[in-house]
Amino acid sequence: MDVFLVGAAAVGFGLLGACGCVALATGWLLPWLRSRVVRPELWGYGAVSLAASLATGMSFKVAGHSMIVLNTLFVVTVALAVLGGLLQRRSLRRPEGG
Repeated sequence: MDVFLVGAAAVGFGLLGACGCVALATGWLLPWLRSRVVRPELWGYGAVSLAASLATGMSFKVAGHSMIVLNTLFVVTVALAVLGGLLQRRSLRRPEGG
C-alpha cells in the first residue's frame, strides 16, 4: 500500500515540476492559472522549488538514521518549500481594492 502512495506522490511532484519547467521555458501556464499569474517565469521557479522540496521530504526514510543528515534534509525541505511558496505568491496579480 505504501508503494502506491509514494508512487502517486512522486507522479504528482513530477507533474508539478514539469509544469514549472514549461512555465520557465515557454511562459505557458495551466488554463486555471492564466487569469491570476502575472509573471509565469517566477511562478515556474516557485513550482520547481516546491516540487524539489516535496521530493526531498520523501527521502527522509531512505536517508538513514544519522541525525545530522535528517536535520539537514529537514532544513533543506522547509527552506525550499518556503522559497517556492514565496515565489509563487509574488507571481500572482494583486487583488483590486482594499
